[in-house]
Amino acid sequence: MRKIAVVGSINIDYFIESEKLPEIGETLLGNQFFLSVGGKGSNQAVAASRLGAQVALFGSVGSDEIGEIFIENMKNETVDLKNLNLVEESHTGVAFIEICNSENRILVVPGANEYTNVNYITRVLDELLTYDIVLFQMETPIELMEYLIPLLHEKGKIIIVNPAPAQKIKKHLVEQITYITPNEHEYEIVFDSKQPMEEILKDYPNQLIITCGTNGVVYYDGQEIIRIPVIKVEPVDTTGAGDSFSGGFAVAIAEGKNLYDSICFGTIVAGLSVTKKGAQTGMPYRNEVDLLWKEELKHEGKDHVIEN
Repeated sequence: MRKIAVVGSINIDYFIESEKLPEIGETLLGNQFFLSVGGKGSNQAVAASRLGAQVALFGSVGSDEIGEIFIENMKNETVDLKNLNLVEESHTGVAFIEICNSENRILVVPGANEYTNVNYITRVLDELLTYDIVLFQMETPIELMEYLIPLLHEKGKIIIVNPAPAQKIKKHLVEQITYITPNEHEYEIVFDSKQPMEEILKDYPNQLIITCGTNGVVYYDGQEIIRIPVIKVEPVDTTGAGDSFSGGFAVAIAEGKNLYDSICFGTIVAGLSVTKKGAQTGMPYRNEVDLLWKEELKHEGKDHVIEN
């Protein structure tokens, strides 16, 4: 299996669960509160690691109590942290997540994630280049991606970008990315385009993969637009579903699965993740995914929908 490096954010997530989300100026009593390790980079690394991949996380934490919480929690995951950037002058990133009726609303304070930058990555570049697949998100400075993607492309690496939170990606960088995985709300921002989804998919065959929540995942295979449905589950908390998909997709690509099967694998991982509370706490292990993957193989791809 190819090795996966995740370059991205690290947060501690503060979850509040309530029956109603407050309006501006309104105070409500919540039902539950809990802490969880998070950040899109950390989430995707854990998702991939639990599925059996060899994964390293390149990111930053502050020299504070919550940074220590992150490191302690990650001891239970087989993610390589030896290139972690410890930032003395900043706090570890935090996210405040409100959960209501299985949906969520999130506010992030980046903190030390701002130091996952070019200065840091140049110090660990030789180590990063030993990995075959590099997975990015956009909770770290975009200058880092703009610096790294051309280098990785030149070295023949597989580059996966999950552009969340969405920012425009320069055209020359898009051309060097292997797979781009925005959701249905992010793709217009990423490509700075008002084209309908079907048209923009056709501009990026077998490269642009758009996740559409409960409506599945769509991509253009060069001949047809394919929609792959989600698995049927009872959702408890959708936090981390996108990160679970990214981690699962990266693992499938690392194992040499084709694009269609890799997306199917990612949808199973994401579907299982929403059946539990929390981002990383809900991420499934390989044996759970393999049970559903065997069922998926029995269908031989017959569940997908071809769209005109």
